[in-house]
Amino acid sequence: MRRDGTVRTQEHYSEEVIIRDNDDSSTAAKVTTFQEELEITHEEVPELAKREASENGKLIVAEEITRGRVSRRAYKLFFSGLGGDHPFIFHTLWIFAFLLSDSIKASQTWFLGVWGSQYETHDPSEVSVPLYGTILILLFEKCLISQI
Repeated sequence: MRRDGTVRTQEHYSEEVIIRDNDDSSTAAKVTTFQEELEITHEEVPELAKREASENGKLIVAEEITRGRVSRRAYKLFFSGLGGDHPFIFHTLWIFAFLLSDSIKASQTWFLGVWGSQYETHDPSEVSVPLYGTILILLFEKCLISQI
């Protein structure tokens, strides 16, 4: 690179050069994954590639509905991208946080019922609104934190 920020030369490294220079099995796996990603991104959909121009000059074209299926490689790429290097840990934590969030939401409704039933068994002046309000606010905060 020159001082003005322009590139002097641009080289393309092959998979063998990268593996030979690094001697790391994870590098070979990353190169293979990268090549699979490139293959998926360069796949063309024939119906969309041969779209004809509009005859009447309108910019709006009727919607084309295609039917097909998504390949397993595309799903694998998507889910491995979500979890990074540790997909099992990521998905386990995600499911745990989802269940925790739903249980906290259910406990909010239950607690409102408990608070409301206090007015049936006690005099309204005996019910501690700051106590029940604080507990309810804490449940709301836990729910928000578990969704982050």
